[in-house]
Amino acid sequence: MAFLIIAVAAFSVVHLIPAVPAFKKDLADQLGRAYGPLFGIASFLTLLLIVMAWTNTDRVAVYAPPDNGYLITYVCVLVAFVFVGITIFRGRVRQAVRLPLAIAVIFWGTGHLFANGDNASIALFGGFIAYGLAHLIIGFANGYRPSAEVRSGHDLLSVITGLALYAAMAMMHEILIGVPVFQLS
Repeated sequence: MAFLIIAVAAFSVVHLIPAVPAFKKDLADQLGRAYGPLFGIASFLTLLLIVMAWTNTDRVAVYAPPDNGYLITYVCVLVAFVFVGITIFRGRVRQAVRLPLAIAVIFWGTGHLFANGDNASIALFGGFIAYGLAHLIIGFANGYRPSAEVRSGHDLLSVITGLALYAAMAMMHEILIGVPVFQLS
């Protein structure tokens, strides 16, 4: 369990760098062209650590999810994917929300806690909720703003993309995660 908590914390620290534009700029200036690849490698490695820790953590039930919790999960994860779409495109909504990916992570984590009540899920999804909240607080406190460029039609593309990603993940969840999203029988 400690390995999972450390992995989620490491992932969070790496991903909080963009929430502090001055720090990110200083780091990018020091590392030069290596910043992007190093950030990508650190992101990948911390995600790999989470996967390794998740698969090696014993599950102990902490609470029983509500019987209809899966419905709340569906809605929260759908909202999360719409916010992922908002992150990708340069619409007005992205300008208004400023940190749509952090909001997506909060909805994703919250939704999953309605479907999973074991200690590993609490560490993983609760840790991601904490990361998302920290990203929002730090980002707003440091004046983070996405690119000022707003493109016509991108708000609609955000929603369409979010819905498409949601559908794709729902279909692939069992293959990627080992848990079916929808059980038809």
